[in-house]
Amino acid sequence: MDKGKWFRASLRVSGDALQPDEIGSLLDLKPTKVHLKGEPRPGKSKLVWNNSLWLLQSPSSDDCEPAQHLEWLLNSLEPKAGIIKDIADRFRVELFCGFSSENGQGGFTLDAQMLQRIASLGIPFALDLYPPEGAAETIAEEEGQSVMPTVLTHRNDRDTSPPAGCCRDTGR
Repeated sequence: MDKGKWFRASLRVSGDALQPDEIGSLLDLKPTKVHLKGEPRPGKSKLVWNNSLWLLQSPSSDDCEPAQHLEWLLNSLEPKAGIIKDIADRFRVELFCGFSSENGQGGFTLDAQMLQRIASLGIPFALDLYPPEGAAETIAEEEGQSVMPTVLTHRNDRDTSPPAGCCRDTGR
């Protein structure tokens, strides 16, 4: 990828009653990051986490292509798809991706096979777009945030309608 572009991908599991050790045990995977509801957030502020979190991030470097990050995650998660669906019945689960380009323009393409693999997990796919300046610091601060802002979210579960207010009624 061009200098200034970066991409990160992770599986996020969050919830009020979530116990990170339980998620790690169920998935037989070691998380990249965990925190418990009520624990202090990093830094000098007195803010605390609103939810507990279990996060598994792709180990690929930030300058790798999106497909490489997603390939690693899918290879790790697909054998556990049934367990992930059970966890998703109890907690918020999503395949989360963060992306930034050097100038605020750009994108990436995922082939049909990759999209099918993502959809087969049966969990939301969230893509968060970050501005070029200071973006790496922004996502680092938000990584694991219980309120997960997303610019584009495709929910491949039961509700396929767009979020309220995201689309203008064109009368068609």
